[in-house]
Amino acid sequence: MRDISEPKRMAMNTALLHMKKNAQSTFNMLKGDRFLADANWEMVEHQVLIDDPYRTPDNTVKIEEFSPSVRVTKCPDCDSSVPLVPSPRKLDDMMEEARVRILTALKESYWKQYSSGMLNRKAARILVNMAEIMTDHKGKFMTVQDIKKYWEPQGIFVALQKKLEDCLYNVNIDKLSPPRNAVQKLCWQIVFSVPFESVIYILILLNIFPIIIEFVPMTSDEYSQELHVVNYIFFSCYVAEAVLKALAMRKAYILNPWNQFDLFIIVLAVVDIIINDFAASLEVQMFRIIRVSKMFRLTRALRLIKIIIPKLITLVEHQIHKQLSLGYDIGNGFVTGEEDISKIIDHISDDQTVSKKLKGILEMNRQLAVKEIGLLQRNYPEIAISVKTRQASRAVLNSERETIGSLMLMGLLDEVESKKLKKMIEIRMKKLTKFPPTIPAPTAESLLQNLPWLHSDVAQIEFIKKVAKLMIFDFGDIIMRENDKPQGIHLIVSGVVKMTGSSPGYGGREQKEKSHVIDYQSRGTIIGELNCLTQQPLEFTVTCESATQTCFIGINSLFEAFDVFYEDPSLEYKMWLSLAIRIATTVFMENINYQGWTHHKMCLYLSNAYLMDVEVNEKVLLYDGSIQDVVVIYGSCSDVQDQRSFQAPALISKTTYQWSAPPWTLIEQVLGTANITKLLIIPSTSANVKDTKSEILIMDSALCLLHVAQQRAPSCESSGLETVRSEELFAEAEENMAEQEPGPSSQFHSTAPHHQFNSI
Repeated sequence: MRDISEPKRMAMNTALLHMKKNAQSTFNMLKGDRFLADANWEMVEHQVLIDDPYRTPDNTVKIEEFSPSVRVTKCPDCDSSVPLVPSPRKLDDMMEEARVRILTALKESYWKQYSSGMLNRKAARILVNMAEIMTDHKGKFMTVQDIKKYWEPQGIFVALQKKLEDCLYNVNIDKLSPPRNAVQKLCWQIVFSVPFESVIYILILLNIFPIIIEFVPMTSDEYSQELHVVNYIFFSCYVAEAVLKALAMRKAYILNPWNQFDLFIIVLAVVDIIINDFAASLEVQMFRIIRVSKMFRLTRALRLIKIIIPKLITLVEHQIHKQLSLGYDIGNGFVTGEEDISKIIDHISDDQTVSKKLKGILEMNRQLAVKEIGLLQRNYPEIAISVKTRQASRAVLNSERETIGSLMLMGLLDEVESKKLKKMIEIRMKKLTKFPPTIPAPTAESLLQNLPWLHSDVAQIEFIKKVAKLMIFDFGDIIMRENDKPQGIHLIVSGVVKMTGSSPGYGGREQKEKSHVIDYQSRGTIIGELNCLTQQPLEFTVTCESATQTCFIGINSLFEAFDVFYEDPSLEYKMWLSLAIRIATTVFMENINYQGWTHHKMCLYLSNAYLMDVEVNEKVLLYDGSIQDVVVIYGSCSDVQDQRSFQAPALISKTTYQWSAPPWTLIEQVLGTANITKLLIIPSTSANVKDTKSEILIMDSALCLLHVAQQRAPSCESSGLETVRSEELFAEAEENMAEQEPGPSSQFHSTAPHHQFNSI
């Protein structure tokens, strides 16, 4: 035990405390189960007791001695307990141990993002390898500078793109105004016409064939005279082109780089003709000189480069966009990992000094990464949209795959059907590998339509469009100022903004200690939503970090929309619900019991959640068997039994309980202590979910068991699966069908609140 470092012992103590707490919560839930209520719980507690692996047989060293909650010393004067401050060496040891654990947790976060579809494989491997490299360097964390190279355009492709663009676009004079002279004006009209350029390119292509024949010895000797004449014809055409362009462009002709290249080719053609005529007049064998002159003719084909350059630029840009897309994916994964780990720092390190320092490091890395990604999104919006679209598609496909697995476990799908569906998903997944690296950025109108609280409601969308205004801000402009009254909400259409101020207040009776917050936001973010709903002063100042466009909805127009669309679920309720789900997601992820959850699992868990309003001094009964979890979104409440206070945002734990008369159910009452208290209720899967006015899915027609069996029998035989006798199956199905009464009374209505199924 003495050889084990103190940080490891403290980490083990923290893990044991969490396990003990979770075990106690599990005991409390299982004691209310009707099948397990009479179990011998004393024996259960003894059987599941986990011993401390670091405890020595002689118990000379106890792990509790190293817990921060009991590490005290005695004052020699008054004999009072004084907190024992760790020495600098111990702090360094604890910091190093926490650093290693953070990097390990980051690797798990990256793989979790990959499994949920939020990160591609290559980006996940790069981040994991980077974390492993940093683990071997004492005192080093992953920083933005370590991954910034992946989204900075660099390398041979960038240099090649610049050269090609200079060749194609960087010319001193392109087209001139038509000259006054009639002849020159006619030349200008001919030269700057599309047919003229097409004819020139056709001549260049035709000129390639005699040049190729020149390099075939037997053919060139047989048709030497004809090739000589053809050479003169093409040379005359090139000279005529140069004369027409010179007449049309006048003095500007020589300033154009492409014209200079054409003149160079004409000069080489003149040299070629002189060499051939000189050799023919002397009747001598000047093979080497003639061979060199033939090489001069190959330069005529280089004029086709002007056509190829745009295609080359497109190919190079495609490679650059793929690199930037990977970098953007890596940056998003890095930010998500920093956010995930910052929520569990208190579980990684129990020392407040170490925890505070670690939180500062992670928050600084997160802020710098968010800013860099925001600037990248501003410079290359089409790449960011492509990455987000691909991530969303991958996440949905992973969700559908998990849904298929769940349906199989419930018996709603057999193996043959599930394989077919999974095959279709795999086909879609493979198509994502060829996903375009760029997608046009969405307009302000499309961003409005995709707001979660509008929920594709055409009437609400049209109303918001009429009252919304598109506002433009320059770099350094202030969009919102701290302590001002809310004027409305801003939906960022383009650009990057910096938010500085205090952490948001959630209306609790006892306000939590506020900390200074710096954050960066970009396209698609809504600012001022909570303050408009609560009509409380702003807690932050929003400054433009670049030229920014926002879609502004004034607070008066917003309240007018609330009055117009008051039918349940009202627009105000949907806005509160959307905000509540975002807050609850953060609260759950800060709880260690939900750290292993994927994004998909969390979304499914909160999909049926609904809001409950609690007035001041109103008592609410919770955890009556139909509720899984409760989160205080706004305001505050307290436990009726032990007066424990819950200040928003907070998760109301199930550990406070009482046992009523049979059936044994877990009960907890809370009392509203703020003027406005909003609770997000997550119902249990077996409960009747509160109707949130979702559309009811009605299946008008469905196969009965008899016909399902008839269709399944051939497929089972062809697939080699074990089948039952069809006669017995049909007879049993007909017998069951005969027992049912026809008409509406034979319909089966599901207990699920949002779906209604006809009888099978």
